[in-house]
Amino acid sequence: MIQVQLRYFQYILSLAIFAGIVISSTPLISACFVGLTLIWLTETLIAQFDINTEKFYVVLVLLLIAFSTVSIKSLSPDTSLSYLFSGLLIVTLLYFLLQPDINLFKVGNSLFATVIAMLVNGFIVDRAFQENIIYVSFMTLLLLFLKTLATYFNVQFGNFQFFFNFFLVFIIFSGISSFYDFVIVNILIAASATALFTTFVTFMFIKIRSEYKLTSKLSDQIYIFDYLFAFICALYIVDSLNIVNGLF
Repeated sequence: MIQVQLRYFQYILSLAIFAGIVISSTPLISACFVGLTLIWLTETLIAQFDINTEKFYVVLVLLLIAFSTVSIKSLSPDTSLSYLFSGLLIVTLLYFLLQPDINLFKVGNSLFATVIAMLVNGFIVDRAFQENIIYVSFMTLLLLFLKTLATYFNVQFGNFQFFFNFFLVFIIFSGISSFYDFVIVNILIAASATALFTTFVTFMFIKIRSEYKLTSKLSDQIYIFDYLFAFICALYIVDSLNIVNGLF
């Protein structure tokens, strides 16, 4: 089952992030974050399309679009991505509209996931993220450990899951940031906003997923990496890295 294979890759890349911290390799950590983003997108897309048919090529095209921001930013850091983003989005939308068996619900979910992955990949190779990549890596790995532990003991589901998701990010963000030379007010503002958007984005991701009906045994692990990706999205949406550095 491809979901099981993707799960292995997610944990391997998470372990590679830790290895990148140990050897102080920024390129390795960056590559792992991009890889985790693309795996999340792959898992989301295969929930929308049957990859045993010609829709397999649709998944590949959308993955290439999501990766395009990394390649463009790497080759030409000063290039504006607005025109590229608009053009690729229009071409993709026209492709879907020309399909005989179009499903607007799946098309909308797929485009939403692709846009999010594309923006996050551009954020990962951005200067602000690169300058704080070790700081973000510590928070991500600690969230992965605590979220996995909470899943094992089944303490984060039910009516308290939203409170748990919020306070987990808030505590981790505030705790890790306290070891750095940041102003406490900036830390609290960034932690609160990041925690709020992480909770909200996680809820959105759960809503667009379909494979839980087919792979219920993997649902807990799916939610873990949805949560981690939502955390990176929240850093981008809130501009948390600039806030904690005092750059409003």
